Amino acid sequence: MDQHFILFFLDEFHHGAVNHLVHATGFTVLGYGLGTKSWKLILFSPLVMELGHLYNYSLGIHTESAIRIIPLQWAGWIVFVAIGYFISQKLTQKN
Repeated sequence: MDQHFILFFLDEFHHGAVNHLVHATGFTVLGYGLGTKSWKLILFSPLVMELGHLYNYSLGIHTESAIRIIPLQWAGWIVFVAIGYFISQKLTQKN
């Protein structure tokens, strides 16, 4: 995967107010799920975030990149879960 594709994924692929709103909702669900240790919410969060991409696909935006993007979307979600889990563990540690 080249650097241009990663920059495309992080910037242009995620444009649009609806996509941003849906992703913010998904990250909120993820954060709440991590904070309450609810695996159901954690596993539900990428489905919420994917709704933003589906909305863009329904408008014909970046449909040609969908197959190449899906593995990167899931890898990004796994990284966010790992970072969020690490932060939540550090915040709940007793000194």
